[in-house]
Amino acid sequence: MALGADHVSRMQMIEPHTRGAQRLAEQLLGCPQRAADVVQDATEKALTTAHFPARQSAKAWFLQVVRHLCIDQLRRQRKHVDDDVLGSHRAPTEPLDSTLRETAGAVYEALAALPFELRDLIVLRELNECSYKEIAVIVGIAEGTVMSRLHKARLALRSEFKRRTGEDSDDYRS
Repeated sequence: MALGADHVSRMQMIEPHTRGAQRLAEQLLGCPQRAADVVQDATEKALTTAHFPARQSAKAWFLQVVRHLCIDQLRRQRKHVDDDVLGSHRAPTEPLDSTLRETAGAVYEALAALPFELRDLIVLRELNECSYKEIAVIVGIAEGTVMSRLHKARLALRSEFKRRTGEDSDDYRS
């Protein structure tokens, strides 16, 4: 069965964002297989919805759909969205030297320990490179609120990372 021109156009708009969507879903669900299913469901929705956005909004729209599907799945599992669903999440598997691998693992563990609403923002901004405006659309909050919550999330991540690594330094080197 051949895809129509509309389906091809929609696929071209969301395809660059599927890897980021997979990352987001894995971070939220803690399971690569369930994440892949959610991304597949979001892709199907993108192909069939009557309310597909304009090209410049496709990334935010697609990640919002993925995020909502993840939250729905977590609710169906009778988990609260602020449960630690990432406790078993692994750091990236790319070849890294041992020090880098340990650091990446500690960062992912610290990220997993954050409350859902803080973890969510960091995943969208740092792992998916979403703009503040895109995050505001995805999460459904004002852009200024995104900035202040993201600041709080970064501080919490830094604190949790230091706690896990035993680092007590208060200097903030760039």
